[in-house]
Amino acid sequence: MRFLARIQALMLCTLMLTVVVVPGLMASFLWTGGMSDEEVALLQGIEGENAWAHLEYLTSLGEKVAGTDKEMAAQQYVYDCLVDFGLDEVAMESFATSSWDHHGTTMTLVSPIIEDIPITTYGGCYSIWGMEDYEPYGFGNENGGKTLIGPVVDVGSATAAQLDEAGDLSNAIVLVLRDDGIIPWPSITIEEVALRGASAILFYGYFGRHPESDAIKQDSVSGPLPALSISRDSAERIKDLMRSETVIVQIEGSADLYSVEYAQSVNVVGYLYGATYPDQYIVFSAHADTWWEGANDDCSGVAGVLELARHFAQSRDDGFFVNERTLVFCTFGSEESGGPSEWYDWIVGSYEFVCAHQEIMNGLVIDLNLDMIGRMRTHGPYWLENTWEINDFLKDVLADSKVHATWSYPVLPYTDAWSFASIGGGSAVYGSFVEGEYAIYHTNLDDLPRASPEPMKEMMDLFALAAIRMDTVLVMPFNFMTIITWIESFLGFEALSVPSESDLFERAEAALAAFREEAMEVNAYRHDLETAFERADTYQEREAILEAALALNQALIEVRQILNRWCIGQGGQTGSEEVFLRPEQHVNDYAAIENAISALEAGSPDEAMNALRSVHTMEWGPLCSPEAYYLVMDIMSGDVSDMYWADDFNQQQAYVDVYGIYFGIADGSISDNEARTLLENIRDDKLTPWLQEDLLVLEQVWTEAAGLLSTVIA
Repeated sequence: MRFLARIQALMLCTLMLTVVVVPGLMASFLWTGGMSDEEVALLQGIEGENAWAHLEYLTSLGEKVAGTDKEMAAQQYVYDCLVDFGLDEVAMESFATSSWDHHGTTMTLVSPIIEDIPITTYGGCYSIWGMEDYEPYGFGNENGGKTLIGPVVDVGSATAAQLDEAGDLSNAIVLVLRDDGIIPWPSITIEEVALRGASAILFYGYFGRHPESDAIKQDSVSGPLPALSISRDSAERIKDLMRSETVIVQIEGSADLYSVEYAQSVNVVGYLYGATYPDQYIVFSAHADTWWEGANDDCSGVAGVLELARHFAQSRDDGFFVNERTLVFCTFGSEESGGPSEWYDWIVGSYEFVCAHQEIMNGLVIDLNLDMIGRMRTHGPYWLENTWEINDFLKDVLADSKVHATWSYPVLPYTDAWSFASIGGGSAVYGSFVEGEYAIYHTNLDDLPRASPEPMKEMMDLFALAAIRMDTVLVMPFNFMTIITWIESFLGFEALSVPSESDLFERAEAALAAFREEAMEVNAYRHDLETAFERADTYQEREAILEAALALNQALIEVRQILNRWCIGQGGQTGSEEVFLRPEQHVNDYAAIENAISALEAGSPDEAMNALRSVHTMEWGPLCSPEAYYLVMDIMSGDVSDMYWADDFNQQQAYVDVYGIYFGIADGSISDNEARTLLENIRDDKLTPWLQEDLLVLEQVWTEAAGLLSTVIA
């Protein structure tokens, strides 16, 4: 085969070269599966007690909101630790962020009884009073605008129908059961309630309920009203009282809000430079900012990164370990909040890091993201997410480590791993919670008593083993057949859904087939390189194979960047709910509108309305008033570049608006012929060109990827 001829040619060339032998070079590239004695010994040096001590300190700092002194205190602690560990370089890198400084919120029942209710203000939202970019604001009706007193009105999940039934909400404090399965993000509810004249909103629950009834939820949301959070127990207490009498509450509290022009956050980055390939990088990452104490999310991950940094630095200093590739230890600011966008305001620090360090992304081997690794494990597996190409590698590491975990791919856009995978185009693994984590996630219950050193040690061992093996591989263990399978799971169905674009689908499928052929060739080439290296008798032979492997590795990294950046689309109900093949959202909406057009042609308006409910924005749109719906659509469908990291590679799929058509059919204000014409215009003027562009991008991407692989093994 052609790659064997290349190996033979390289061997012949290097026989004529004078070279310097690097001691231990051959041994460093050999591992055959199953944990070796050296791996076991190296993992034993990771001290769970050290990580636990870091966790205790970081948790003691309390809530560490992006851009605040407490977040900075956590990052300064990380910086000082990495310096003490003797890393080759440690840097603190600042970036702009939005920030929110909470000075405390209290709520008291004042009628029919007097009773204090535990409460907090949602992150990024107004409290009763405070400063916004150093300008005062106030929503109170007593005490100079610093105290809000008003009746509580229960509006269920705050759908438009429920709000209509509740009647006049002027100056009311509305009680809302937060259910992201109905209204997919609280910001929508805040806009809706504000339009009804309410004074403030009390959220409770999460996805309709919460397993821990005393949990008070926190998130980064936005809106024009004070948005507050109480527990389900407190909500039930209020509702019990409301059954017989009007409930009056008094709320006090302040929060200062700062836009990106007024606030800074930091990333901390430490390096152990590689002995052989300093321009290839293995990254350990976590985030320093937290809601509440954040013992698990993500003080546990930061503690894990610190212990891994200490361990690898100490092992290297003791002569027990030599890293061939550069190890990078990162703790990011502003993961939970802090972006300049109205919609995407999280994973800010990792995004800034990836954009600032293209040299790392161009040589990235893997990012190992530790996020929520400290939850006390009573049963169930850990949860992992990873990019497609390392699926086989991760499966082997899990099997050898004996860690009980389930995983899926691709990486979703809620964690720092997304920045590395989909913005940087790298390989990433997100190591996270055990079963039951959502019971305490982003709540006051995410505290030290619910953390445990056992899961931290297991996840540190797992990621350390992955790093050790990635550090010593001859050829990057990237198998593109996994992403091809993922692509095919979408592409065939999409082609059937939009037969009018069959020519473009056929071109894309042909490009994918060519890429598949090259990917299979590369898999065989990698295997033969590894076998040839193991059997090589002379240094000249090994050096020839190393040269071939170096060229192949660079091509694999470039192909991975292309695929992970450009194959992905994201969208779904609102913004980033789902990750899918780039054309998927446009195909979904195209098919729904085409079915609606056919139903109208057949004289079946009810069937047309049913078809339109499959358009992504109509999964939540009919539950909102027109005013609230269009406010949200202005954010989601305006300039998507305002959505911060979502538009770097056009990953954010654009939305179409059929709200008015749907309700026009329902109330008869639009004739069937008018509705059909409007839908045809949306199909022809928006969805068709969007879909065509998607398919042309994919054809180009797969053709370019195939060409890169073909060149390196020619």
